[in-house]
Amino acid sequence: MTKHSMYDGPFTGGKDEDRVAHDIVEKEAWLRSFGMAPYTSPSDYNISKVNKKRVESLNTTNTQNLPACEKIPGVLSAGFKHHLEGLKQDCLTSVNWSGACSQVSYAIKQHTIDKVVILGSASIFSHTGEYVFWQHEMGFVLAIFELAKQQAQSKKTRTPKLYFQDPSFCAADHRLLQDLGGQVIQDPEAFMRYIDGKTLVFAKCPPLTMYFQDLLQTRPAVCISTDLKQTIDGALYLQSKYSDFPPNFDIRGTAESFMIGRQKAELHQAMHHLYPSIPDRGLDNFLVNMWVYWQGEKVNATREAKKVGKLGNKAKKWLESL
Repeated sequence: MTKHSMYDGPFTGGKDEDRVAHDIVEKEAWLRSFGMAPYTSPSDYNISKVNKKRVESLNTTNTQNLPACEKIPGVLSAGFKHHLEGLKQDCLTSVNWSGACSQVSYAIKQHTIDKVVILGSASIFSHTGEYVFWQHEMGFVLAIFELAKQQAQSKKTRTPKLYFQDPSFCAADHRLLQDLGGQVIQDPEAFMRYIDGKTLVFAKCPPLTMYFQDLLQTRPAVCISTDLKQTIDGALYLQSKYSDFPPNFDIRGTAESFMIGRQKAELHQAMHHLYPSIPDRGLDNFLVNMWVYWQGEKVNATREAKKVGKLGNKAKKWLESL
């Protein structure tokens, strides 16, 4: 279902600035091919030290035959909407995605989901963003939201709302995500009040500080995120070597408390050509190291947390087995 870029290989000649310029041009050409107006922030040129005229010259050379674009960056074109809808349907119906979607659907059915919160989905308009990854992630996100809506319809509960939060979003991202039916949360800390026992959270590779100090402090009904055990190891390393976490912050204890009453499953793989510029690389698992964690029976979190605190070595061994 993926519409390939008109560029199949990396920009191999010239300086680093030329390669960055080519990446910008390739993404802009990809967006234009769906009738979307591209946008690259002036700060992106400053940060990457790319000469804007170099980008404009490549655009003139390589994109002159592309369809006309909408005038406002981020406004969802019919072509791009159709493309993302195709990716969503692929997630919902293809064998490649069926395992992961079945797992998510099972977790959703244990709850009444009225909010789907997407953390760190990244900007499609930033020159550092990877549009191949972005489109597959957005297709999966829209499929998850569709599963939540279907469950709400079957239970005759209110239709869930879709929220996005990422500090890298620009105004064009806001327009695009709103046109897709979502709401953008501006404040990175504001999402905390949206997460409760009726929330599904999707957080692919979240910053470790946010993951432990914010997300794991909440009690979402369902959480789809990077493997918790691996994030513990990474957080402990940051705490020991750097000042990302306060010295007295209990990383393992936070993870233990989050896992109380939860079930977990590693998401089935979904294989795609994620690196089209490397022809010999083959297929990669888009959902590598991704797990779904869902709340089982209701428990008194405070009481159970105290119990876990008394388990000592048994609790540590249990956590290490995650």
